Amino acid sequence: MAANTDDIRASVSKDIAALQQEVSRLQKMISAQGAEAYYEVRGRAGKAYDEALPRAKNAVAQIRAEGAAAAGAAREHAAATTTALVLAGAVGFLFGYLLSGNSQPQPRHWWH
Repeated sequence: MAANTDDIRASVSKDIAALQQEVSRLQKMISAQGAEAYYEVRGRAGKAYDEALPRAKNAVAQIRAEGAAAAGAAREHAAATTTALVLAGAVGFLFGYLLSGNSQPQPRHWWH
């Protein structure tokens, strides 16, 4: 019976060793695939960044130019700019005042 137990232990030990080797092989394979996917995604992101950079620089330049033009127009027409801002503020205040008056609940008296 001792020989049978030794044979079973040896067989189980061999199976465990084979499983350990298989797990190690699978870990290496998964690691390699993960690294490959990482470098692929990294390359795509770098390419997208390189393609978007000139467009972003162009957009920033256009925004700066339009901002400078708007500031120049506001300096040239200071009275019109001030009138437009005051009018916009007054309309906003009136609109807010009207909305706040409509949103308040009606008072309830104790006799109702």
